[in-house]
Amino acid sequence: MKVLRRVIVILVVLGIAGGLAYYKYINTVTRFNEPGTNGNTVGNLYGNGLFCEYDGVVYFANPNDGSRLYKMNPDESDIDIVNGDSVYFLNSDEHYVYYSRNKSNSSYGGFDVNANSLCRMAKRNGKIILLDVDDCNACSLAGNRIVYYHYDAEEATTLYIVGIDGKDKQQLSDSSIDPRCMVGEKLYYAGVKNDHNLHAMNLDTKDSSFVSDKNLWMPMIIGDTLYYMNLDDKERVYSAPLSGGDGTMVTQYGTSGYNISGNYLYYQSIKGNPDGLYRVDLTSGAEVLLAEGQFNNINITSEYVYFADFFSGTTFHVKNGGTQVGIFDPPIIELKE
Repeated sequence: MKVLRRVIVILVVLGIAGGLAYYKYINTVTRFNEPGTNGNTVGNLYGNGLFCEYDGVVYFANPNDGSRLYKMNPDESDIDIVNGDSVYFLNSDEHYVYYSRNKSNSSYGGFDVNANSLCRMAKRNGKIILLDVDDCNACSLAGNRIVYYHYDAEEATTLYIVGIDGKDKQQLSDSSIDPRCMVGEKLYYAGVKNDHNLHAMNLDTKDSSFVSDKNLWMPMIIGDTLYYMNLDDKERVYSAPLSGGDGTMVTQYGTSGYNISGNYLYYQSIKGNPDGLYRVDLTSGAEVLLAEGQFNNINITSEYVYFADFFSGTTFHVKNGGTQVGIFDPPIIELKE
């Protein structure tokens, strides 16, 4: 019996040790993506990335709870808090949610978090690691790397890249190149120094190539089509073949922000008659005014379009393709420690 007890004790000890070792392993190992994985749509990231849908789950910054990280189904059911961080520029892959942390609203254990850090949160257990402890802003997932705005007092805002495991952080450009128009692992951007033409950057070599001589801002590439704000025509949205050719006007008014989902383009008008959030049918060209006023942060999921009042911050929603606008009013849920 004594021998049997010793064997049992040894097995239990080995089991506990093995369990602890495995727990440590799964909390330190990084699960990598297939090449070319992106974490959110370009249009949502132009809208500050406040909503991000992945595999039937919508992660979002709750406007009623200091923009803290929540999740829900695409039909807005089963809303729940994920963590206490105030977030924007959400990206997601199979295993992680990535975001920039907003220092003004984030707190843990009663202590304020003093940096707009670049974060990675494991979906499995909520464990957060900091990919960059410095002030960070707009970010995009590109395969197994994050491309993002990095700020420091010496160089102000520049373009950085870091692995999703937190390794190999480096500066891609000393210019404030916008990181949000990521297609696979190629970054398209409007020039910020010598022109506002379209360029593409190789993330490995840091080399950029010229793509289009159009004078543009906020490029968005869907398939073989380039959408852009035309700086030569009152910031109206145009489309053109990515391979080249003349642009075609899409919106009747200029815009301060737009997003695209399927056959619809949503935009905030500039000097509209009246100003407001419009929806354009990309096949017929027909425009519908959905809400009069000044709005920003246009984000789209598979079922809803979200946008915020520019002055009050109130968030509205409308069914994608629908016309009935209402207030998006998610509950505030207490975070369980």
